[in-house]
Amino acid sequence: MILMKRKSVEPIYSMCVQPSFIIGTYNEDGSCNFAPITWVSATCKGGDDYMLVISMYGSKRTRENVIRNRMFSANLVNTSMLPLMDYFGTKHSVDEHVQEPEYGVSCGEVLDVPTLDDSPWVYECEVAKAVEAGESVTFFCPIRNIQMDEKLNCTDTFDVDLTVLDPVIYSGRYHSLGRSLGKIGDFREKTMEKSEEREEILSKFHLHRMLMFILAGIALLLCFIGGMVAVHDITILVIGGILFLASVLYGFFSGAMFCPFCGQIISRQGFGEHCKYCGEKIF
Repeated sequence: MILMKRKSVEPIYSMCVQPSFIIGTYNEDGSCNFAPITWVSATCKGGDDYMLVISMYGSKRTRENVIRNRMFSANLVNTSMLPLMDYFGTKHSVDEHVQEPEYGVSCGEVLDVPTLDDSPWVYECEVAKAVEAGESVTFFCPIRNIQMDEKLNCTDTFDVDLTVLDPVIYSGRYHSLGRSLGKIGDFREKTMEKSEEREEILSKFHLHRMLMFILAGIALLLCFIGGMVAVHDITILVIGGILFLASVLYGFFSGAMFCPFCGQIISRQGFGEHCKYCGEKIF
């Protein structure tokens, strides 16, 4: 395996992969307020007692509403909702004549919070604890209800197909998901299967290589003996030469002279433990 090469840089870059949510709250006058927040994660108090963890920076009205009302909705943003997310994120700074996109609003089914009809996954949360860190406040919030797309058919806590939800992922730029790669444990099983297959390949490779060297060793020994008595009889020398040629042909056709993973011809001289072509460890 080829080692990953890294370089150290100043800690000024952001590669925090974050799901994108639009947080719904009520203003003091009862009007709806929506704001995009990407600092959203989760933690677990124990068992199935999960809490949404959400951080808000600066003096946002949404933050004031959450502190006052102690509840909110977290509406997952999918790719079709990106224009709406951009609108809510910039509506205070754009021209007031910019047309507001159409969107539907409903009330939470458990909590009195506004929710977006277009969102495929909505958390209804209460605030249990708020922790300040500089200009940011992080809220720890028990999840009182989840509204999910009817197309989802979850069988357990982690059986959520994100490709159905088509979420927007944020890490300084917007990204989306293309396909489902598997569940926890799938790759361990695949790795174990690959490891067993790899061991079988290497076992056959080393067996053929050992037989090739045995044949070559016997051939060289016969050549040496034949050379000592060649004055009287070259039969042993000829047999040794033929056997050496046979060892080379055996090594070629059995694969003992080639990397079993990439097929490139190999040599112990300057080769080391790993193939210099594909990086696989074979010795």
